[in-house]
Amino acid sequence: MENDILSFQDENDFLIFDDEDTPQNKRTGSWNILIVDDEAEVHNISKLVLNDFEFDNKTLNFISAYSGEEAKRIMRENDNIAVILLDVVMETEDAGLRVVKYVREELGNDITRIILRTGQPGQAPEKRIVVDYDIDDYKEKTELTSVKLFTTLVSVLRTYRNMLKIDSTNKQLQSLNVEIENTQKEIVFTLGEVAEARSKETGNHVKRVAEYSYILAKALGLSTNEAELIKVASPMHDIGKLAIPDNILNKPGKLTSDEFELMKAHSNIGYDLLKNSNRQIFRSAAIIALQHHEKFNGKGYPHGLKGEEIHVYGRITAVADVFDALGSDRVYKKAWELDRILNLFKEERGDHFDPKLVDVFFKNIDKILIVRDRFKDV
Repeated sequence: MENDILSFQDENDFLIFDDEDTPQNKRTGSWNILIVDDEAEVHNISKLVLNDFEFDNKTLNFISAYSGEEAKRIMRENDNIAVILLDVVMETEDAGLRVVKYVREELGNDITRIILRTGQPGQAPEKRIVVDYDIDDYKEKTELTSVKLFTTLVSVLRTYRNMLKIDSTNKQLQSLNVEIENTQKEIVFTLGEVAEARSKETGNHVKRVAEYSYILAKALGLSTNEAELIKVASPMHDIGKLAIPDNILNKPGKLTSDEFELMKAHSNIGYDLLKNSNRQIFRSAAIIALQHHEKFNGKGYPHGLKGEEIHVYGRITAVADVFDALGSDRVYKKAWELDRILNLFKEERGDHFDPKLVDVFFKNIDKILIVRDRFKDV
């Protein structure tokens, strides 16, 4: 049991949030919020300050659990919990962490968002927890003013809503047959555009990456069918960014080391979203999402794969993505000149990039530049 009770600096500084704040809006249901804490007062205060909360025309429905084991039972019996507000120290010092592992690994639930709250931060250091556990936020209870709880909840509910849409799309696609393959391709491309748009990048980025990937795959000797598969799947390489907080995704300056660790999680998140599909397009997209930040010298992420341990789809998309990213304006940098980009590829041959693919890239640079001109950013 923790001695420090969740506190709020000012219970009156809470605001109602609504995506479209108009008098005509009508409530369309509720978000299920599971509060897990062995202190009854924490439950009461949380419900009090969030009593009038609304997001996307939905209110909150609170479910209470007073131990880790009770939380596990509730999660087993309910597949529609949007957010868990989870204490760390309850019946054991790591009860909350065990709940996280249970939800993610045993239940295979990657969609429910988890906010860890603790009154004893020394028991579970923040840096280790955010790296080792699939959570959305980690706060000391004294940090959580009503405003901070409000903003955190808005952020994770937005992520949950987006992930539900993706999950729903995947489930629908699993029931389709080969006659609607073109519809699958459209959905894949649209989801890729959604991910890029959220990070303030244009939809033309995914178009260019798709076309570059096709050119490189063909030039490397892959069949037309496989090259087409990579072209269709590659737009979803950054789909995991849908779960990255806006303040990190669109930060205009350099990320801190902790922020970069969170940003890197998008590779695993994208893979988790796509890996269970029985459709070849989505299985290929899962590989690309997971491996497009690996480096040929083994110094990439998330797994530090080296050389041909990296799937050829990941190696191809890495070249296509980096070439286009360097030549495009981003929130954190201006576009590079072409000569500077080409020099970097020469320098990184065999380090960041597969040397065979760099050679293929230079042999086909004229075709690649034609694509770049055809799909210029407006």
